[in-house]
Amino acid sequence: GPNWRYRLRAEVDTLGDGLRAVRAPEWLHCRRGPMRVVRRLERVMLCLAAAAAAGCGDSSTGPQGPPPNSVRLESDAGDFIGQGRSYNYTSANAVISVTATGGLLTVSISGDETWHGEFQMPSAATRIVPGTYANLERFPFHDPAEGGLSWSGEGRGCNTLVGSFTVDSVRYSGDTLTAVDLRFEQHCEGGGPALEGTVDWRRDDGTRPPGPAAIPGNLWRPPGGSTPANGNFAYLQSDAGDYIGQGSTYTYTPANAAIAVSSSGGRLTISVDGAQDWVADFQTMNTISRLQAGYYPDLSRFPFHNPAKGGFSWSGEGRGCNTLTGWVAIDRATYSGNTLTGLEMRFEQHCEGVTPALRGAIRWNA
Repeated sequence: GPNWRYRLRAEVDTLGDGLRAVRAPEWLHCRRGPMRVVRRLERVMLCLAAAAAAGCGDSSTGPQGPPPNSVRLESDAGDFIGQGRSYNYTSANAVISVTATGGLLTVSISGDETWHGEFQMPSAATRIVPGTYANLERFPFHDPAEGGLSWSGEGRGCNTLVGSFTVDSVRYSGDTLTAVDLRFEQHCEGGGPALEGTVDWRRDDGTRPPGPAAIPGNLWRPPGGSTPANGNFAYLQSDAGDYIGQGSTYTYTPANAAIAVSSSGGRLTISVDGAQDWVADFQTMNTISRLQAGYYPDLSRFPFHNPAKGGFSWSGEGRGCNTLTGWVAIDRATYSGNTLTGLEMRFEQHCEGVTPALRGAIRWNA
């Protein structure tokens, strides 16, 4: 498409503490074509739609509350940090942490990916102040008088960068940050491809990840007659091509193995010591404090999992997944006080994103 350029006028304001900052004009800045305009217009339209919904609630429900905390990233093709992808996090699918210490704002994301951002105000500022801060270099190797920034994650970071960030709004209660809306752009190693992001956060956001779902009726179960009718057991069924189970089927009972189960909070550990040795770890999402019956989908490898979803890992015989996807279904979890006394569960895991699966079922009573 055509290479659109807009010549924009920016207003320079002198802030109360003597700091000079550039306020973003009403027109949106575009460097390299219509895609950036579309991205920003999409955000504006979403904001307008949310505002309209909040102001037009019917008499039975009243106005809608503010949207959940969110972090959105848009990475150009060729951008090293974001790898040309888009990312969208809210308090429902990730843990978003925002802190302010003096003029330094720190943002951390623990979700399906892990990110860390730092936004340093110019040295004349003693706290986060609305405005646009441009021509910045990588934090913490920046010019203190100008400020700096850095967004990194997934093992990737810029050696050098140039960028800018805009604080659209900020609120404090005394010296404690209570809300901030921020957007940024950075370019690694002087390159053209950009990583852009927005951070919309408030301390009182009550959004939490959902708990376990209802167990689907068609979820895998061991074939009829393959497991004991009574008593404790661990059953494993490995597809051809599954690295962990090596394509075999295993059945363990107290007659041929020691099966141990322990739980602390939302953490479950299972060990099987028989002709083969196995260890499993399962962690629920961070919103529940102990095992609950239900379906836990979209799991990744414990302990490198998304805390908002939970994690799982079954390994043994010197074999483990580097990465995995899978699910856990807890059919029964019983307690005496805070002590787990009974468990029935099923699982499925896929190593390294491949199709062959390891599936298993456990029944255990103390």
